[in-house]
Amino acid sequence: MTSSTLPLVPETTTVSGTGACAESADYWPWATPTTGPRNPAADGWVRGHDPRTVASGRARAQDPDYPEWLGHVRAASACKHPIRLAGQIHVNDADGNRMATVDTEDMPDGAIYTPCGNRRAAVCPSCAELYRRDTYHLIKAGLQGDRWGLPPLNEHIAIFLTATAPSFGPVHHRVVKVHAADCRKKDGCTCRPSVCHPFGRTCPHGVELRCGQRHKAADTHLGQPLCLDCYNHTGQVVWNHEAPELWRRTIQQADRELRRLGRTHGVDLRRRYIKVYEFQVRGVIHYHALIRLDGYNPDCPEAIVPPPRAITRDMFEQAVRAAFVKTAYTSAPHPANGRQGWHIAWGDKGLDLKHVNAPGTEVNLAQITGYIAKYVTKSTEVTGLSLRRVDDLSVQIHGDPGTHLGRLIRACWDLGEHPHYDRLRRWAHQFGYGGHIATKSRAFSVTLGFLRLQRTIWRRTEGHPHTWDDEQTERVIYELGYQATGWITTGDALLANTAAAMARAQHLAGIDALADELTAAHAVQPLAA
Repeated sequence: MTSSTLPLVPETTTVSGTGACAESADYWPWATPTTGPRNPAADGWVRGHDPRTVASGRARAQDPDYPEWLGHVRAASACKHPIRLAGQIHVNDADGNRMATVDTEDMPDGAIYTPCGNRRAAVCPSCAELYRRDTYHLIKAGLQGDRWGLPPLNEHIAIFLTATAPSFGPVHHRVVKVHAADCRKKDGCTCRPSVCHPFGRTCPHGVELRCGQRHKAADTHLGQPLCLDCYNHTGQVVWNHEAPELWRRTIQQADRELRRLGRTHGVDLRRRYIKVYEFQVRGVIHYHALIRLDGYNPDCPEAIVPPPRAITRDMFEQAVRAAFVKTAYTSAPHPANGRQGWHIAWGDKGLDLKHVNAPGTEVNLAQITGYIAKYVTKSTEVTGLSLRRVDDLSVQIHGDPGTHLGRLIRACWDLGEHPHYDRLRRWAHQFGYGGHIATKSRAFSVTLGFLRLQRTIWRRTEGHPHTWDDEQTERVIYELGYQATGWITTGDALLANTAAAMARAQHLAGIDALADELTAAHAVQPLAA
């Protein structure tokens, strides 16, 4: 040992037993155990894993076919609840004659592992992250273009808007008028908020509708009504139920406004959009939408061309705002509302509308793309309740009339008895909302199915997509059926997820190394000013 090399422990002490830890506590405080020593041989626990997990993982890792098994489950190795499929795979020639047949019984575990594909991070973080990344690239392609057959879109103007629901009663809220320079806004905001409800009156139920607190970001009172009996729970679940129809009518009205604008200037305009929904703490949704304005080429109606320069951002904004103001209708009648329908319209606070990559604004392509994509992995978790489908039994448990969320679920169940509102029962676990997490125009960008196909091609060609042959894939016939869900043992899940985590770390390290080698990044052209 050289003089410049420090020993791992003092030379005058040993490392065995509790006495050594006590003697070296002053010299090596960071090496002192925070809990008492654990003897693995005594109870079988290893690094927090119980004996059965350790035994099943050790048995799998000691199997001579372990490398083959690990490669077999690689596609679903990071999934929390993979789907196991069993059956046969047939390969035919160009004339339809059977050339070969592969049975899953000859594969490891007698099944094919495939990811569950759940988009919710609370259910499967790995599949949700994959869904988020696909959505990110889908949105990026719709704004930037110049990939996957899309033309460059730098000359197109776009706006980002947030459309909210009306008020159904006063709730505890947190409003920060001025954020600090280093504030992360929603994620861990510690800025000083305003007083919740400094003024208020006493409601007919004897509850004073005021709150003098300054709620923290994680306060459980946020989103809760000041008076549970005054709050319009039925109106809220009906609005959630009608929100997809309200959006459909709004986007149709936007088309009318754009046609009117185009006739004024003698041009043809087309709008393309993508939207996602987000649950507020009070249990009602609001939409985040990105709308892009395109032109029209009569010689090639399917082509994506930039809008005429005569149309400015302000004109586009006024047309969109007019569409949201004008759109309102009455829902189907219901006995609970005096055999009348509910008035369905957007909130009174108006649109939060911002121009993307406009001169003098801070809203750029990367911010908007990441902001929208992160919401596709979320659902009702923000409300503090995450459920599966509600049935006659679970509604008695979760439909507690003494809580805000319980009344929302109970309102969905009670109103769902009517034929026109039967979908409320199906979507009671989402407080009446049954729309898809993300919807878009066909010509806005590519589809998620296209992105999944590209990933499949990359995997099957082992990184050489130019060797892909569509005709050969049509000759492969899958006769697979559902076998089971999940890993066979907890040890299998531990080994597979560990391998996937190491692969992700290696992938990220490669990306960082590549970024360091690039001398200059390609400048992203902004959207039209």
